[in-house]
Amino acid sequence: MTAKELHPKPAATATKESAVQYDKYLYKKILFIVFLLVAVFVVSVAYIGYGDYHISFIDVVKIIFGDHSDKTAYAVVRQMRMPSIVAAILVGGALAISGAVMQAVLRNPLASPYTLGISNAAAFGAAFAIMISITIFSGTIVEDFFSAPYGISIGAFIWSMIAVLIVVSLSKIAYSTPESVVLVGIALNAIFLAGLSAFQFFADESQLAEMVFWQFGDLSKSSWTELVILFVVFAIVVIYFLYKRWDYNAMDSGDEVAESLGTNTKSTRMVGMILATLLTAVSVSIVGIIGFVGLLAPHMTKKLIGNDNRYVMPASILLGALILLISDFVGSWAFSVSIPVGIITSLIGGPVFIAIYIKSVKKTRPPL
Repeated sequence: MTAKELHPKPAATATKESAVQYDKYLYKKILFIVFLLVAVFVVSVAYIGYGDYHISFIDVVKIIFGDHSDKTAYAVVRQMRMPSIVAAILVGGALAISGAVMQAVLRNPLASPYTLGISNAAAFGAAFAIMISITIFSGTIVEDFFSAPYGISIGAFIWSMIAVLIVVSLSKIAYSTPESVVLVGIALNAIFLAGLSAFQFFADESQLAEMVFWQFGDLSKSSWTELVILFVVFAIVVIYFLYKRWDYNAMDSGDEVAESLGTNTKSTRMVGMILATLLTAVSVSIVGIIGFVGLLAPHMTKKLIGNDNRYVMPASILLGALILLISDFVGSWAFSVSIPVGIITSLIGGPVFIAIYIKSVKKTRPPL
C-alpha cells in the first residue's frame, strides 16, 4: 500500500477544502440577502411611480432623496404613495422576523403571529380600546389617549400578551406537539374574532368601518406619525433579536443543549415572545390583521439558505417586506376594485400553511 493510499487527503488539504466550502456557504446567504435588498428597493420605487399619475423610476428616486422641483409629483410621492409603501416594508419585515423568532424559541415550524392567534388578539385589543374610550370615557382625557396611535397600540399589546401567555404555557406542557399549540391558536383566533364581531354589532357606522378595516388589513390608511412609532419599535426590537441570534441557534438544538452552551432558555423564550408580540401588536394596530406573512417569509428563507438565524432573520425581514409589497400591488391593481392586502396574503398563505402542517404531522407521527 502506497503512502498516497494510506493518506489520500492530508489534513491541510482537508482544512483548506472545508474553508472553501464554508466561504461558499456564507457567500450564498449574503448574496441572497443582497438580492432581496435590491429587489425591495426596485419594487418599492416602481410601485411608487405606478398609477394613474405615472412618475418615472428616476424621478421617484430623486424625490425620495429630497428633490422637490416638481411639486405635484413630490406631493403624490411623499403624501399619497410613500406612506403605504413604507408601511408594507415595515409591517412585512416586522411580521416576518416575529414569525422567525417565534419558530426559533418555541421550536415550532407552524408558529407565527397569525397562526398563534396573536394578530387577532391585537385587533381585538385595538377595537376594545376604542370602544371603551368612546362608551365609558367619552369627552375625557382617557378618550384622547386611547384614540391616539400609541393608545391603540397599548390596547393591542395587552390583549396580544394574554394570547402569548396561553400559548407559551401550553408549549411547556409535556407531550404538547407543534400541531396542538397551533390548534390552541386556532381556538384563540375564533374567540377574538367573536369578540370583534360583538363589537361590530354594537358599533356605530364610523366605528364599524374602522373594525372592518382591522379585520381585512389595509396599508392605505397609514400615517407618517403611526409609521414613525412603528419604525422606532421595529428598530429597537430587531437590534435585540439580532443580538440574540446565537441563542436562537442554540435553542434549535433543544433546551438542554442550549443551557449547556450558556443560554438562559426561559428568559430568552419569554423575552423573545414578548418583543415579537409587541412588534405584531403595533403593526396590527396600524394596518390591521395581515395573515401568514410571519409564516411564509421564514419558511421560504429557510428553504433557500438554511436554518442559521444569523442570516434567516435579516433575510426574512426583506422577504416579508417583498411579499407584502407584491401582495399590495396585486390587490390594488390586478382587479377592477382594490382588494385589501390581508385577503391576498391569506389566499397565498393558506395553502402553504396546509402543506407545512402535513409535513409536520408526517415527521411527528409514524405511518399507519
